[in-house]
Amino acid sequence: MKPRERFVTALRCGVPDRVPVYDFIGGRKLQRDLLGYSTELIEAESQLHLASMLGFDAVWLPIGGFCGIEHECHPDGAKYQDEWGVTYIKHGWPIMVQTDVPIKSRTDWRNYALPDPRAPQRARWVREAAKANQEELAVLVGVLGPLTMLYWYFMDAQTLSLTLYDDPALVREMCAAYVDWATQAVQTACAAGPIDAFYLADDWGGTSGLLMSPQHLREFFLKPYGQIVQAMREIGVAVIMHNDGKIWDVLDDLVATGVNGYHPVERAAGMDLATVKQRYRGRLCPIGNINNKTTMVSGTPDDVRREAMECLRIGAPGGGYILATDHSLHDDIPLENVYAFIEVAKKRGVYPLQQQILGSGLDSASRLHPADESGGRDGGRDAAEGPRHH
Repeated sequence: MKPRERFVTALRCGVPDRVPVYDFIGGRKLQRDLLGYSTELIEAESQLHLASMLGFDAVWLPIGGFCGIEHECHPDGAKYQDEWGVTYIKHGWPIMVQTDVPIKSRTDWRNYALPDPRAPQRARWVREAAKANQEELAVLVGVLGPLTMLYWYFMDAQTLSLTLYDDPALVREMCAAYVDWATQAVQTACAAGPIDAFYLADDWGGTSGLLMSPQHLREFFLKPYGQIVQAMREIGVAVIMHNDGKIWDVLDDLVATGVNGYHPVERAAGMDLATVKQRYRGRLCPIGNINNKTTMVSGTPDDVRREAMECLRIGAPGGGYILATDHSLHDDIPLENVYAFIEVAKKRGVYPLQQQILGSGLDSASRLHPADESGGRDGGRDAAEGPRHH
């Protein structure tokens, strides 16, 4: 199978030729290590090249207008506003944390104008990817969900919390306006080139629980989230929910929106892959679950292989699983640990699954070595020699 077909087959809960492997690339260290350079802005061609060198089956690119991601370069430490009126101080890559927001009252909202959802820059990275995608990777286009937009970019969390009680109608108006914006924006992106899945990122949880009560999520945000999902699916494109944190209390609600995949099944937040797989088998493709805060950062490559094998044993049988970390590849992760989990997918994730996956498999995983591998590992070694919201 080509990477695109492999990824989409698994995402739609089918059985591909092997378990797909993928991750967010959340820093520029990998660019420097493998490409020999780093980019100031996200560029489709460099992201595709990097994903191909690693042996990934998919690449994530944001829709034009994804808050926190620069569309033009600013010097480090510079204060600037984006087209949404959100203020940032340049620090970090690829996503900057906001320092001020445009909506603090109903008056602000009355005077506010959303950016043009049909503007050509909405499809910029899609157009670039259509030209550069020589390896036929699955193209995943990131869009933010309504809760994240309201508590992080339109408003801040404190203002939103008060507004839920003081002016709930305003919250509904803002959600409805954003649903309309997102619907038009994804239509614009789809017209520019092939998209294999949308990543609708909406962080509902923290490590210990939801960011707001399940009742408020259901009353204000689940319906608009589901409306965006359905708009995406009506176009004919699969949808992945990116949602950090512990979200057990609303996971049934999430699945009911019609999403195809759930990322990152955050191990550090107590999201158990076996429970997710069993409860939603054939309805939801889990993506992730390798701990990117401990195992990927401070573990040995063998530690990473063991955890990756555990994920395969739980997620891979019957198809409908994609191997990844439980958030992203950031600059604190050693390159050898990145290679380690990719090796496991390519060596041990081939269908039909062998007994070392269906059984314990730990010894066989720990014996994997870079010298045994090809594809992403070899390409990466040659190249080396010569905000959270996604």
